[in-house]
Amino acid sequence: MSPHHRRALTLSMGFAALLYLGFVLVADREAVFAALQRASLTMLLGIFALSLLNYLLRFWRWQRYVAAFDHALPIRRHFLYYLAGFTLTVTPGKAGEAVRSLYLHQHGVTYAQSLAALFVERLLDVLAMSLLALLILLARPDYAWLVAVAWIFTLGLGGLVTRPWLPGKLRGWGRNHRYGHQFERLARLLDAAATLLRPGSLLFGLSLGVLSWGLEGSALYWIAQDIGAGINLATGLGVYAIAVLAGALSFLPGGLGGTEAVMGLLLVAFGADAASAVAITLLCRIATLWFAVALGGVAVGALGINRL
Repeated sequence: MSPHHRRALTLSMGFAALLYLGFVLVADREAVFAALQRASLTMLLGIFALSLLNYLLRFWRWQRYVAAFDHALPIRRHFLYYLAGFTLTVTPGKAGEAVRSLYLHQHGVTYAQSLAALFVERLLDVLAMSLLALLILLARPDYAWLVAVAWIFTLGLGGLVTRPWLPGKLRGWGRNHRYGHQFERLARLLDAAATLLRPGSLLFGLSLGVLSWGLEGSALYWIAQDIGAGINLATGLGVYAIAVLAGALSFLPGGLGGTEAVMGLLLVAFGADAASAVAITLLCRIATLWFAVALGGVAVGALGINRL
């Protein structure tokens, strides 16, 4: 990892630590710690297992995407490449995960192909989250406006980037333009993405996205049940999806601040006290965000050792 990336990660972790400390102090430190102490070992192990299964399912999808471009990599090394991207997941829009492209380029995968796979992965994740967000309407129909915002953004973006005429338009706009090479790169990315957005691949990717992110939403539900905040599974999935979408729309590193704030507010709206909401949010983010960052660090270390 470059010094620049290390500094970015360190700053993100420092910001997160201050943010979480602020949440704890505002909600009453003793009450938050009391809520955390109600968490069982079984639940803690279970939520990390759910996150790990999420990563395995998403890697399967990623591997299928790379294979669609006629590339076959050793599965163990490819999995390490995939995990290594999680080290920089605390970047705006998770753009830092594009570091995988540097690893894959050594195996003949072009930057346009790997970035197209990342782009389609992000697009389908947003679509999957928007579908899961619909579940919150079962308990609170008055939250329809939140879901509507997510769907307007998702369908607008998805509808634009899947237009077959767009790459040609970009090339036309880039002709004789000082940044014409950037237009050409974006056009090549969209050309490559079209391969992954064919009906069969689209359905496979979206279905796997709903399943994998649903597992992490289930972790939020499990934490809430264990700590004593009575929400049902559909509500837990909906709260998690809306909170993650809010964090993504904030364009803050890893959604830090936005995701936590929305998650906590929604949990309180569904009956949790402030201290329990903070405890649930902290445990959920540790298991679903920081666990990924830690695994990414281990993967980067393993890849570095292998190069020695």
